[in-house]
Amino acid sequence: MKVGIVGGGIVGMFTAYYLKREGIKDITIYESNFLGSGSIHAAGLIEPYRFDKMNTIGMIVKMLKYKLIGSTEVKTVDRYWLLELLKNLNKDPPEEAWQKLREMADFSLKEYRRMAEEKNDFDYHDDGLIELYKDKKEFEEGIEDEKNNPFHPKYEVVEVEGFAGGIYFPELSRLSTEKFVERMEKEELNDIKVIRKSVSKVKLDGTIEDEKFDIVIVAAGIWTRYLNLPVTAFKGYGYRVKGEAKVDKGVVLAEEGIAVSPLSDHIKVTGGFDADFSCTSDRAELFLKRGSLLVDISYVIDMNMGFRPCSPDGFPIIGRRENVVVATGACRLGWSFAPAMGKFASDLALGKIKDLGYMSRYVKNIKDFTGTIPTSSSA
Repeated sequence: MKVGIVGGGIVGMFTAYYLKREGIKDITIYESNFLGSGSIHAAGLIEPYRFDKMNTIGMIVKMLKYKLIGSTEVKTVDRYWLLELLKNLNKDPPEEAWQKLREMADFSLKEYRRMAEEKNDFDYHDDGLIELYKDKKEFEEGIEDEKNNPFHPKYEVVEVEGFAGGIYFPELSRLSTEKFVERMEKEELNDIKVIRKSVSKVKLDGTIEDEKFDIVIVAAGIWTRYLNLPVTAFKGYGYRVKGEAKVDKGVVLAEEGIAVSPLSDHIKVTGGFDADFSCTSDRAELFLKRGSLLVDISYVIDMNMGFRPCSPDGFPIIGRRENVVVATGACRLGWSFAPAMGKFASDLALGKIKDLGYMSRYVKNIKDFTGTIPTSSSA
């Protein structure tokens, strides 16, 4: 079996990983940059229980609050995405969709743990996550949200000096995105062919460029929109810094969308949720400064930027039409759901499953594409 994968981000890499474990030897990844280039900006917090349902009034209000304090900027959104969001505003998906998402969350958490048990060369920490609040009212609303969380995660209310309070999720984990990508490239995918170029043609018959494959998997983040899927971009920024973290666990500043993860040889500081397809990074330093609330930064190692591919309601879009499989749309939880998304994409490619119900809701609309897909995919 000959398989072509468009997009070498975290979902594309996991798809190749599971195909290889199934014995598929002829796998080619098309990626315009280095593997993981569009995904490493992320904080590396594996937090699938912190799911944001995008098509709600509550989420729109949250985004407006973020905009008022400068944590988000709205420049451009995909029109198809916006129409679908408005058409389905406040509509709930079927229960089977929530059940499938719970299965994906559990699978992904277990897979990262399993891989770390094999060899923890990617700074895996199974020590939970703290969500911090500065405002007491926001803190109380955060607790109420967890009481109504469809995932029913374990959580504890904690006190943290200088804050109104925190919510601790003991089941969540974290890792170094850079080290995980290195592990995948050098060990798990070291014998897989990678073609570094932007793709200009994807066809339902299994063609990438002018090469025919038995199956094509498109995991190219926001660029899956060019296959006629409602996917838009939310841009984020990630810094690796040296310094002293004030909390020894992964932390999220809830009101500002800042995440901090202290690792063995650096601290990751991330932020940003900009509706923006541009490649500018002029807002990045704002989030670094806000992260200094939790980190005494001595110097910056580097900064990366990425685009989170978001569906109209935040649920992943995973499915198959003819000889094309797509896996995209998990928004800021790309790393959190990547193992499950890669496994499902692999199973769809191999014919082990036919569809994923609600997750496959937009797949019937997929069309051939001829143009340019910049395949530096995001999580």
